[in-house]
Amino acid sequence: MNAMANAEKVIATMASEPIEYIYKNFGDFTTHFDTVFITWLLIAITVIFCLVIGNRFSAIPNRIQVCLEAVYEFFEELAVGLGGEKMKKYLPWVLSFFFFIVFSNLWGLLPGIPIKEIGGKHILLSMPPTRDLNTTLALAVLSFFSFQVIGYKEGGIKYLLHYLHPLPAILPGFPKVVQYILFVPLAIFFITLNIIEELARVLSLTMRLMGNILGEHIVAGVMIGLIYISATFATNMLTGVVIAAGTDIFAFILQFMGALTGIIQGFVFTLLTMSYIGSAINFED
Repeated sequence: MNAMANAEKVIATMASEPIEYIYKNFGDFTTHFDTVFITWLLIAITVIFCLVIGNRFSAIPNRIQVCLEAVYEFFEELAVGLGGEKMKKYLPWVLSFFFFIVFSNLWGLLPGIPIKEIGGKHILLSMPPTRDLNTTLALAVLSFFSFQVIGYKEGGIKYLLHYLHPLPAILPGFPKVVQYILFVPLAIFFITLNIIEELARVLSLTMRLMGNILGEHIVAGVMIGLIYISATFATNMLTGVVIAAGTDIFAFILQFMGALTGIIQGFVFTLLTMSYIGSAINFED
């Protein structure tokens, strides 16, 4: 009975609690105290990490420098392939997404630290900020405005005119009189369609990241709950040892898959942002 009670508690905490973030009032600061606190903590850790590591860079690299240079060169090749040589100068901005998202995702692998929020609400400081819709939406909006600003910076007014696409290509096929008649309604139609397409990118980035991280924690909560339930089958020492060994291996696999998912989702978000910036730079192509 104790194992079942523990299982229910773990499943309720790790699986059910994060879902409340979708339904609660997003304007209530106390609802997201853990997200805000962890986000600022991760920003501080990232800044300190960059300052410490940056001051230790040298002509004879150490292991950490070699690893970071390998990551940078990997993304640099992707960036050039997606947007050409102009993408190199925007790579530091894009990589900031990658490291923040990865650090946020990996934070969720730490043991839970339950505390009492203002107002007596229970929160866990092991929940990654990226399982919160507010965080992923903010990242997606930053990504959206970055490729809009970069596109305008590289192409000027011509970039804004790409919202008329494909009107300039199809309009010359009509007689002159028809062109004058159709220009305004078709321009409104294509501008609206292109804006919806751009906003769909924000929705896609937001829901993909949040859904994967939130889903991972729901599955993790259920799986850890099953570990507690499995303890009820330990009727003797032999079965107890077997079950204990099995749960240890299972827990390791669960943590490994969580780390892999966190890194992959950071890479996917970064790759999509690079592709959007690349398409904004080369909008004429």
